[in-house]
Amino acid sequence: MCGRFVTIYRGPSHTYKVQRLTESSAHSFRIQAVSDAGEGPFSDTHTFCTTKSVPPALKAPKVHQLEGNTCEVTWETVAPMRGDPLSYVLQVLVGRESEYKQVFKGEEGSFQISGLQPNTDYRFRVGACRRCQDTSQELCGPLSPSSLFSVRRQDNPASGELCPAETAKGAGLISSDERFAALIVCVFAGLSILIACLLQYFFMK
Repeated sequence: MCGRFVTIYRGPSHTYKVQRLTESSAHSFRIQAVSDAGEGPFSDTHTFCTTKSVPPALKAPKVHQLEGNTCEVTWETVAPMRGDPLSYVLQVLVGRESEYKQVFKGEEGSFQISGLQPNTDYRFRVGACRRCQDTSQELCGPLSPSSLFSVRRQDNPASGELCPAETAKGAGLISSDERFAALIVCVFAGLSILIACLLQYFFMK
């Protein structure tokens, strides 16, 4: 710390969490005990080196349907981290599949996907990766929450217009109902005649 120690904590706790340290930097720490009797000697110095930071988590991407079975996925971009450029990884989960598949990796903030299937759910998520120029190491941050998308269906036929299959199906239902009603009438008529005959028989006897 520029050759000078600075007090960052004073209290009864045995632990302390130091935050917002500079990445890829050495930090030296020492501790001393203090009581009513006075201050004790400082401990040996311990030097700790921080690593490079990974990119932050991104927000869920936005998905817009284009013409046909095509959509465009867009996401927020992150400024270079200490001069290291960032690239983005786009993944998709199709339907009931259990694993995401990578469909894009690059520095752009959008990507178009074609050939999508109707009546199928697509879940998109994106993550940022940092390319460290000094070590050629790639550090990838956490993936974003997913965005659900499905291709919108085409407009249904105007009301009152039925396709031939629907018309035939409706006609079949109507004729079946008529036959069922006629059968019920015949059954009641037969029962009525039978009851009348029985009554007439008993009265004549």
